[in-house]
Amino acid sequence: MAITKFDSYYKQIKDTLESIKEEFGYNNLSQAFIHWYLKNYFNFTDQQIEESLIDGSGDNGIDVITLNEESKELTVMQFKFPNKIENINSEISQADILKTLHGFKLLIKPSDEKIKNNDKFNDYKEQLKDTDIFRFNIFFVSFNKGIISNRDDIENFAADFKRDHGSDMYIYYHDRLTISNIYERINRQNSLEINLRYKQMTSAYDIYERSVKSFVGLVNGKELINAIEDNIETIFDENIRLYEGRTNVNNMIKKTASNQNEGSMFYFYNNGITFICDEANNSPNKLSINLKGVSIVNGCQTATSLYELQEKNKLQENVDILVRVMEISDYTERMKITEYLNSQNPIKDSYFIANHTIIRDLQNELLKKGYYLERQINEIEYKKRYDDSFDSSIKPITLEKAIQNYTGYWINKYAAIAKRGKSALFDKNKIDEILMEIDADKVIESEIIYCDISKVLTKYRKTRRNNNKNDFAEFLGISQNQLLKDMTDYLFVNTGDILILNAVSNLKKQYKKLRINFNNDKLIKHAIFIIRDIIKAEGQDDIRNISSITKNNATFKKVQEFIYDMNSEYNI
Repeated sequence: MAITKFDSYYKQIKDTLESIKEEFGYNNLSQAFIHWYLKNYFNFTDQQIEESLIDGSGDNGIDVITLNEESKELTVMQFKFPNKIENINSEISQADILKTLHGFKLLIKPSDEKIKNNDKFNDYKEQLKDTDIFRFNIFFVSFNKGIISNRDDIENFAADFKRDHGSDMYIYYHDRLTISNIYERINRQNSLEINLRYKQMTSAYDIYERSVKSFVGLVNGKELINAIEDNIETIFDENIRLYEGRTNVNNMIKKTASNQNEGSMFYFYNNGITFICDEANNSPNKLSINLKGVSIVNGCQTATSLYELQEKNKLQENVDILVRVMEISDYTERMKITEYLNSQNPIKDSYFIANHTIIRDLQNELLKKGYYLERQINEIEYKKRYDDSFDSSIKPITLEKAIQNYTGYWINKYAAIAKRGKSALFDKNKIDEILMEIDADKVIESEIIYCDISKVLTKYRKTRRNNNKNDFAEFLGISQNQLLKDMTDYLFVNTGDILILNAVSNLKKQYKKLRINFNNDKLIKHAIFIIRDIIKAEGQDDIRNISSITKNNATFKKVQEFIYDMNSEYNI
């Protein structure tokens, strides 16, 4: 039997999962697979991954739950990673599918029914009681053939849900092909090459002294998809914005492109597609242009919408589209082009401060101290590809994470917001106040403390997964038996990263004020005990909505006030 790329990728991904399993103390490769997927597909941080995992018995076929209160969106996921290579040709079983669908119904059912031995499932179930949810997503993620023979069961379930509740439900099937595409995107250099057939293509605006040239042309929609369909997951590597699904804009794109009468007007209704590449070679005799090192930097929504129509054989023959091609290798200019072309549409608020003078200065100051602040998403990856002088060993800090940790550590006023909804930190009414006293040393201090807290959280989670793991008990300075006896007292640790971070900052000030010796471990341990006692004092020591407690402004204030009132070494 011939070896496919799936066989090869399985072995390589499995090696990576073994390392993840060891590093984070997961019980099996399936849990490590969840970590790998969430990190590389959704760009989740390690902390976000750990918070979303539903581990232990009673998970009802649901491995991951995420709740986005800002977009009012609930997502549940099931994962499967084969323990043997021969199983990559199988499908997810009907029993596993039905278990997940039942678990979803149980999760959203407005009742007080608790799931035995699964605090995290109950935590989310409790949280949903007081949360508006307008969109529901179910992901089936597996490194095998996924779901083929039983897909009708799922589609019927989604249709019944929409009919009964009038709410949007979306089902996602990410099988071995999707996982392989993610793996390719992670590992490939920007060597993607396509041949694009066109109706018209004219040399446009060139700047020879800067080695820039461009083309403008007319391409049939089907020819566009034929050129990019084999690389649909990687063709947008340099785009700030990836596909956003069933938005009003995308629905209108599909409506026009699938209608025979309106299809001929697509060129006039749409802004077109922009390619950026290292090299463009036009062949007018063949009506074809070859693009090397290519990426679509504007028009992701259009290209992906047309791709989905083509997959369903609904893309009309008379759909033509405006295409721009830019040949440029200079990294800085490519980044500017990508940024400017995407600035007309809504993007993450954090991106809008990327060119803020304070942020630019902060990036330079951090660079001098061995850190690289990513002002734009994937900036380091681009630097590694296009800037030979870039030091790839430098420590990266993403802009969004830097602002979140800095605020959670240094600014009591907005610390709870840093946990509850970090995008709100970039509100125009807040960001200037937040940036007013920011500097490289403060950012580094908050980053170091957060990393130390994350290590402690990992120790805790290892104990949650395996009662024989005593790293967390040793850190706290208590016996393993005592920890296991009082384990519910420490449930807040799982989602309390920013709460602990803020407590450590305030404790440090008090320790200095009282001239008491300390190190980071002592501060973190003390912060954990303080938060534990405050939560217990509120009488919340049974099954409860811990994730809400750890992002509640009232909780942050109580911890801050308790620490502020410490006035002697005895208190500490």
